[in-house]
Amino acid sequence: MDVIRKSIVLPKIGQVRITFYRDKRKSTKDKTTFSMPFDLQSSEEEVSGEIIYSPVFRSCRILWNETPLDERLKEGSEGFIKEFLFGELMSVTEPIDSQEAQEIFQEFIKFFNSSIKVNLNPNGTLTFNIPVFGKVLSFVLRKKDTGEFILNDEGITLRKFRPYERGQKDKVIYTVKKLGMEIRDEEIYMESSKENLAENIIKFIQLITSVHLFYFI
Repeated sequence: MDVIRKSIVLPKIGQVRITFYRDKRKSTKDKTTFSMPFDLQSSEEEVSGEIIYSPVFRSCRILWNETPLDERLKEGSEGFIKEFLFGELMSVTEPIDSQEAQEIFQEFIKFFNSSIKVNLNPNGTLTFNIPVFGKVLSFVLRKKDTGEFILNDEGITLRKFRPYERGQKDKVIYTVKKLGMEIRDEEIYMESSKENLAENIIKFIQLITSVHLFYFI
């Protein structure tokens, strides 16, 4: 939404219309401060100005190109602008362009690659290490002689529950089975074909990290 028009009623002034021009908004290089033009129309006069604001410091200044003749109009409109600015106006979203989308995607891939570590072990298995709030969760990927794969958490999930947390543990077991995984000696297993392996690795990561975030953080 590039242009936002608001009609308000100010005490002792009556109806006033304020138009904010987000399409003409400018920002400093570090985007800590923005400037945005606006105009104001009342039954008596029409004036314009510029809002200088900082979302970081939650500060706002209003610079008038032509100061309203009526002081009540000036004070009332400035109060509304500040309230509306930090209330509704700054919550209005704007489109992400294709270049910015690509940059966001590349940064995500870069972070993903640098955070999750995959180690090839001497016995031919892969160990995935996933950081979760200062801890590292690990699970192992093994290849079967049929060409399919097995993911195994080696008990890092279910064995963390204490005896009196039986009810919580049962909920996790129910979810594990509902997702098509198996439990053997309190270790979670998931079989996967090569074609579905990437999808199932993500599903396995989501499961063990969700349990740790929900129950153990």
